[in-house]
Amino acid sequence: MKRILILAAALLILAAGCNKQKKTPAPAPEAPAAEAVDMSQYLPNLAIGTEAPDFEAPDVAGEPVRLNDFRGNYVVLDYWATWCKDCRAEVPAMKELYATYAPKGVQFVGVSFDTDKQALTDYCVEHEIAWLQLCNGIKMKENPISTAFDLHWIPTMFLLDPDGKIAGIAFTAAALQALLEAQDDLR
Repeated sequence: MKRILILAAALLILAAGCNKQKKTPAPAPEAPAAEAVDMSQYLPNLAIGTEAPDFEAPDVAGEPVRLNDFRGNYVVLDYWATWCKDCRAEVPAMKELYATYAPKGVQFVGVSFDTDKQALTDYCVEHEIAWLQLCNGIKMKENPISTAFDLHWIPTMFLLDPDGKIAGIAFTAAALQALLEAQDDLR
């Protein structure tokens, strides 16, 4: 009987402790501004001036698209995903670049690493992303396109020249803009 009373008392104490309101921790002090991250560690191991690897992937409607079909034009390859915070942050600036350079003949091709094509389609509609989106539904780390382009970070943007050669690599729309502005025939 004594054991039952001790067990009952322990359960009451435990139950009382579970009903206590948890204290809200004080907010952490604001961290100092982060130093610029050295993004060179994420650069793909593809040399400027080399031919971009060809690939085929379906667009959001399921139609196959080949990268080599864009030969003869400058091409912006925008590797991204809707779940990627950094990628989403670049969308407004990418829309501005599209508005400026698509009329000059630059082809913009988004290559999404989303596994849910409907989420990609919905995001593009909601945010009025007008350029072509390709998505094979395979995660970035398992994706043969990611492997071919030696991707370690998204967003990563490639600028291809009209011969299909890599003219530059960027991690931000601002860096991509500088690459586009450096092309004499796009001024």
